Amino acid sequence: MNCIHNNILTLVFILSTFHLYSQQDYFKTLERQFDSIENESSDKALLHARGMVDYSVKSKNNTYMVSSYVKLATAYENLAKSDSAVVFYDKALDISRTVDSDTLFAFSVIRMSQLNSIRGDQEKVVELIFEALQKIEDNPNPKQKHELYYKLSEVHRELASFDKAKHYLQLIIEETELDHLLAAAYNSLGLIQYSNKDYYNGKANLLKSLELYKELKDNNNICKILINLGAMHYKLKKIEESKEYLIEASKLTKEFGYINLYSMVLINLSVIYHKEKDYEKELVYLKKAEELAKETGNYQALSTVANNMILVYALQSDIKKVRRYIVRYRNAIDSLYNFNRNQKIFEIEAKYETSKKELEIARQKELVLTQRTHIVIAIVLVMLLSMILYMYIQRLKSQKLLYTNQKELNEEKVSNLLDTHKLQKIKAYVDGQNEERERISKDLHDGIGGSLAAIKMRLNRIKNRLPSELEPIITSVDSTYNEIRSISHDLMPKNINHLYFTDLMKELVGFSTSKDIEYKYYIHPEKKLNSISESLQLTIYRIIQELITNINKHAQATEVSINIAIHEESNIVNMIVEDNGRGFNTKKNNSGVGLRSIKQRISDNNGLIKIDSNYGIGTVICVELPIRISKYS
Repeated sequence: MNCIHNNILTLVFILSTFHLYSQQDYFKTLERQFDSIENESSDKALLHARGMVDYSVKSKNNTYMVSSYVKLATAYENLAKSDSAVVFYDKALDISRTVDSDTLFAFSVIRMSQLNSIRGDQEKVVELIFEALQKIEDNPNPKQKHELYYKLSEVHRELASFDKAKHYLQLIIEETELDHLLAAAYNSLGLIQYSNKDYYNGKANLLKSLELYKELKDNNNICKILINLGAMHYKLKKIEESKEYLIEASKLTKEFGYINLYSMVLINLSVIYHKEKDYEKELVYLKKAEELAKETGNYQALSTVANNMILVYALQSDIKKVRRYIVRYRNAIDSLYNFNRNQKIFEIEAKYETSKKELEIARQKELVLTQRTHIVIAIVLVMLLSMILYMYIQRLKSQKLLYTNQKELNEEKVSNLLDTHKLQKIKAYVDGQNEERERISKDLHDGIGGSLAAIKMRLNRIKNRLPSELEPIITSVDSTYNEIRSISHDLMPKNINHLYFTDLMKELVGFSTSKDIEYKYYIHPEKKLNSISESLQLTIYRIIQELITNINKHAQATEVSINIAIHEESNIVNMIVEDNGRGFNTKKNNSGVGLRSIKQRISDNNGLIKIDSNYGIGTVICVELPIRISKYS
């Protein structure tokens, strides 16, 4: 009887073991099928992942459920449904903590880290990565450790901590034998070199990465590398090659439904059209990229789109839209990065390093208990040698620092003397120019102006005798007097220090207003404009003064609009002067004294001028002047 019972138990064990292995084989087949389908169609991959979840739930197998939820989250991520992806990644993480498998938790962290990084949640990414590293500390298989190192390098690259990123990438390149990790590491190195403007070495690393991904038939990463190569060739000023890479990436991203990558392609293509000054096409690509970025919650793409929109609308002098996208840019940046988040990330990393050191100290204590005598002697010797070496190094450092400080002090003295001499020459030149202007102004006003006023008075006394003959003479004298008065006012140098610059500009516009022309002005921000250098303020004043003079003399306008604003992000003063006058031919009427004077002032200040004029419609003149930062401003 016992023999029969034992045989039955053995048979049950064999059948259950066979069932378990058949389940494992079937689930592994499902995983392989998902990896194959993912490269072909994101929609089909989503359906397959849902089937995997159903199977794992019916099997009541937590290990299968973790893998299934990760696959489902990946499918949603490829379809740019980031909110759904986050939900299922979190489910996978929660279940993996209940399973007695540290590698399963690390697997979940590796797959979800990219999405949270794109959404600006670097703090969460770093915390999970170091938690996973602690769990697999004693695992002899380095595969997951290298994958986690790669995710850390990506976070540090996004935070511009390039040295730390390179450290982790170098560990991967030296230690890993996995082609997909090597490909990822070469890609990241290329992007770091791109940020450091080392474009040729960056291109070489990207091409290595592309070759490996093509061997692996990894379409998603092939698209990413093509986008990066497009950007790299743009920096190398190879515009046509850049377009070719981006157009190829566009086809692949649309074919496989990689929406986040497609929005990146659109942004890069818009940059090329901006370079070619095809602003209409640029706006089409940027608006489409903005629409996709909003759907996916991609704050990196939103901030880039907003920044590029600001530049386009500034060139088109659309101040309203410039302000709108400045607000959107700040909102996107605030969502993506902030100081506190960065601080928390480095605190998490420090916490992990401290934990590792504490573990090492515990191990050292165990060693001390068994080999106390030898270790104490070694420590004493090391301390003595370290103190001697430390004192010697400190002495060398002190001598080097003293020499460096003395050298810097001498260089600073020489630099200050040169700057002071240069400033004195500039000031003497400007003072002499202003004194000459004031002298001519007074001579015109007090001499010729006074004489004309006296002539007019005498003519008025004898007007009744010969009214028809004297009337046009009196009118001509009156016109000449007003002209001299206006020239005298223009020549009189303005002392910027005695009045706010913005008040001077308002005074200039007020003086120019007449019964025939209505002037409107917008000056913002006044506080910032009042704080720029006096030389730049004087340049702006003279340009606006000359433009007003030209309008009064030639435009035959009834309405004039003057806008002066500072774009703080680009550190540029923007002036827009618009009238509804008769207009002129910008190709023919481009050599007047006034216009030449304006262009010369703009050129001296490394600025730009754009003139748009049409007969019967009016004229729009847009001027941009960079704000130079100077300790003598």
